[in-house]
Amino acid sequence: MPLPNRRVPGITPPVKLSLREKLLAILKSDRAINGVMVLAIVVGFFHGWLKITFPTPATTFFFDALLSLALLMVYSKHRGPGPFFPRTRVGKALFSFYALCVAYMFIPGGPPLLVGMAALRGWCFASLMYALGFHLTTNISQIKGYFYVLTLLGVITAIYGIRQSPEAIQKRFQEDAYFAERYKGIYYATASGKMELRRFSTFVSSGVFGSVMAFVSIFAIVLITDPHESKTERILLVTSLLPMCYALVLSGARSALIILMAGFATIAWYRRKFQTFLLLPAALVFALNYGIEKTGGHAGERYETLLDRETVVMRMAIPTIIGLYSLADNPIGFGLGKSGYSVPFFLMGKTGYDDYTGADGDLGCLMIEMGVLGVVFFARVLWVAGSTVYGILIKLRGSQVATVALASAACIIISIMIFPIGSPFLGIPTGALTWFFLGTLQKLSEIAELTQAPTEPALAPPITKRFLYYKPGPRA
Repeated sequence: MPLPNRRVPGITPPVKLSLREKLLAILKSDRAINGVMVLAIVVGFFHGWLKITFPTPATTFFFDALLSLALLMVYSKHRGPGPFFPRTRVGKALFSFYALCVAYMFIPGGPPLLVGMAALRGWCFASLMYALGFHLTTNISQIKGYFYVLTLLGVITAIYGIRQSPEAIQKRFQEDAYFAERYKGIYYATASGKMELRRFSTFVSSGVFGSVMAFVSIFAIVLITDPHESKTERILLVTSLLPMCYALVLSGARSALIILMAGFATIAWYRRKFQTFLLLPAALVFALNYGIEKTGGHAGERYETLLDRETVVMRMAIPTIIGLYSLADNPIGFGLGKSGYSVPFFLMGKTGYDDYTGADGDLGCLMIEMGVLGVVFFARVLWVAGSTVYGILIKLRGSQVATVALASAACIIISIMIFPIGSPFLGIPTGALTWFFLGTLQKLSEIAELTQAPTEPALAPPITKRFLYYKPGPRA
């Protein structure tokens, strides 16, 4: 097995930084662009709170506007000989899918153009962040700085969600009709018939809250298993898992628990340092059990349904069956926006169009809107993204790039898993960040390939193996 901090030629190994320096490492280069990107992430974590507090269309698209600004700033600085959108396998697959989406905006008898444009944003905008991540990446410390920012925001929003009380929510329901309408579905029925509150924190729904907690927890676990992190930072990161996993349980999001377990399994498979995972499972189980106990065991009842094979199969099958029925009626598809994919409520009323055929998952929506062609083209995108990440993971195993590769791989695997029953690429901020980190990984991999020496590459300083981690040795 290769050493866990093998140096990749052309990529400067991360230097030892304090936690504050790691958080600020993002702003060491392209400060304005990275600053806008960080602001966009902050807005993404508080998107639900902003929409409720300032219910305007501008607030709805604030996250998108900041990402668009960052993308425009990167584009204005692009001076390379090649095209702005990377000519990688992933880039080519995405570009082909974009062309198909544009064509389906004008299919005869389809939804109005305005509806199609809104759906085009949903299908294409998040993946444009692949180009943003690719061009913005300069070093590993910068990308790991984003991981720390995500973890910090995850802890803040987790604590906010934990502190939400049923009494306060009920009072808000009575005082604010818009709030009541927006969050009327945040309860689930227990076996005794009691309605249990699903915490939603600063997000648009409980499901999004739970998914973000799982997403950020995976990034924290990746950092915990990084051999370059200090013991103090590992303790802080393990501690950060406790409120996030506790909040995940209080959200009642069953898919979020699957996301967390799938991400954890990916990390365990790749790191292959099982002694590192003696504390992590204990921390996760403690937080999950504590959350179940705080709900009087009701959360446990909800998550036990994941053990019912019939329930799981039906949940997976229903969105796909809707799409298959649509394919039987029209294999070509009904046009972009037919399923109402990413079309805002206020826009639906303005167009006067109401002939929608909805589906719960992205796969069903894809079948309805773009038929067989949409499934084939997007399947190619997911296959190329997954195979690209896997190839980089294997090639750079044990190098300092492995942490970025592992986080990106976990995001892609999770998105592919959730795609049939959910909307992983529509989620704010996780959808855009999945593609952003794939772009950062692609850039780091290309740097490694371009500077690969024909001789055996130099190794980083020797490491000392400890019980729960690898400790880098002294530099020569």
